[in-house]
Amino acid sequence: MDLGKFHREDHTFFKIIIADLMAKGELDSILTQFDKEIDEASVHKGKQIIDKLTGALYLGELVRRILSQLVLDRVLFDGHPCEKLDETDSFPTKYISEILAEEENSYKACRRICDELDVPMHGSGDYHIIRDVCFVVSNRSAAIVAAAISALLRHLDISKVKIGVGGALIQFHPIYHKLLEEKLTDLAPLSTEWELVPADEGSARGAALIAAVAEKMKL
Repeated sequence: MDLGKFHREDHTFFKIIIADLMAKGELDSILTQFDKEIDEASVHKGKQIIDKLTGALYLGELVRRILSQLVLDRVLFDGHPCEKLDETDSFPTKYISEILAEEENSYKACRRICDELDVPMHGSGDYHIIRDVCFVVSNRSAAIVAAAISALLRHLDISKVKIGVGGALIQFHPIYHKLLEEKLTDLAPLSTEWELVPADEGSARGAALIAAVAEKMKL
């Protein structure tokens, strides 16, 4: 891929697409049993792994599988079974946004969601665990996305860049943008001045489009 045609020193503006990044097993070492289960159950088994680890389409199901295992381990709900929680896609990603949007000591959303899932018995200890799982899954997603972007920035070796971000997580998740910024601050090269901007701003300004595919970028 000729990066020269995408890069002008006076106007560097990239919209990063990472759906096909790390498509050759580069992420295998960080896959959990839950990631592998989601991949096995997917239509595109073995493909779009980074999307399955980070995308809004999959994060709710990832949380559901973790919570279901915690019930089996008698860590959650005192081990009382919850049939709905064992159903695929019964914990949509919007639940994560609703739970993390609340104040730290407020559990109204958690309580309501547990009622919607027909959990027989639940309390504040359960809500705290559920919130922690939602946060950890969201934080890992942001860390992986930030790592992919940072790798691309190192490869490009540019001094200034705007990164167009969009999608359901950026739009609806209450803290995803903040998490992504924090991880990029930790991981992005110090020599690059970067800024996250809405993806629609990128299209309005005629942003260059780079498909960050590992085999082409030689990352």
